[in-house]
Amino acid sequence: MQSRAPRVCVVSATPLTMFFFFSEHLRELSKCADITVAYNKNYNSEVQPINAPVLEKHLDIQRGISFFKDFKALISMIIFFKKNKFDMVITLVPKSGLLGMLAARFCRIPVRLNIFQGEAWSVKVGATRVLLKLATTLTAICSTNLLAVSNSQRNFLIREGIAPAAKVVVLGSGSIAGVDLKRFQPNQESRKIIRGQYNINDGAKLLLFVGRITRDKGVVHLVRTFAKILIDEPDTFLIIVGPDEEGITVELQSLINRENQHKLIFTGFTARPESFMAAADILCLPSLREGFGMVALEAAACALPCVGSNIYGLRDAIADKKSGLLVAVEDENALLDGLKTLIYDLNLCARLGNYGRLRVLSDFDSQIVVGKYLTYFKERLNI
Repeated sequence: MQSRAPRVCVVSATPLTMFFFFSEHLRELSKCADITVAYNKNYNSEVQPINAPVLEKHLDIQRGISFFKDFKALISMIIFFKKNKFDMVITLVPKSGLLGMLAARFCRIPVRLNIFQGEAWSVKVGATRVLLKLATTLTAICSTNLLAVSNSQRNFLIREGIAPAAKVVVLGSGSIAGVDLKRFQPNQESRKIIRGQYNINDGAKLLLFVGRITRDKGVVHLVRTFAKILIDEPDTFLIIVGPDEEGITVELQSLINRENQHKLIFTGFTARPESFMAAADILCLPSLREGFGMVALEAAACALPCVGSNIYGLRDAIADKKSGLLVAVEDENALLDGLKTLIYDLNLCARLGNYGRLRVLSDFDSQIVVGKYLTYFKERLNI
């Protein structure tokens, strides 16, 4: 029997992942453990502080590769871990996974859990791919436990030799947090408000992208495809919801003719993506890589069909020809065909949307998914 509550540290490069996907885990786990979250507070001020009863620690973890700053962050993490004597460290994204697991291994923290959510090197080539893959392998070696958020991601990690099959676990049907069904559901009032706010008539087709605005998310392919759609279907709009992490908004706007630029709408960050999902007709996820594609599940809960890339992660989130359509990755012609199929076939849209919502209700209710994670955490902590 422990004389004190176990101490757990959750590490992420930025607070976004914790805000969107891990807040409920933190709230529930804090009932039986002392939780500290560590991340770079210079990023994403709009989602700070984390909405959970936790202590917060600033660590200068950079998004990109910066050997000097990464080494400094590693040393800071080692000092922090040694001082606090954590029983468990959980890391959530690749950079924090590498630094966090290295530091936790050095400090001999008993439980070292990395949660894989998508590997950047899966779409890289040459030396960059080799370096990033090596970093992922090192993360796995330093961990005591590994979780993957989808079965297709788990199969990818095993096939690439990152870790043995026995070490990589998927909980339930996958995902990291499931879907809050009280938030994500069809909502005619939200549809009316959002369309009114952006001057989109009810009969117009509204395409939606939700996520970080980066090239790996396929937004360049999406906007180029949208420009082609406007030629035949001028009464179509595309809303892109999320922070621009690579400063490419101006480049994306330049891909649309001046007279149509008002039909390409950027909202920036929002804490209520469900409002935009309720307003839209089709979700578009032409990602180059995804660990699971939670946005596709959240949209499905709103009865919104999705056209997404046929990649690991999205194959689990989108049931092809049942809740959406999977198309070849980086293939703009295939993306165009998929979007036009749904634009022209309202009955198919409705059928895919209805199936997707029922699937989320059955397999991805957040209460069930988060419950599985909490059980897993408690078993590792012996509480």
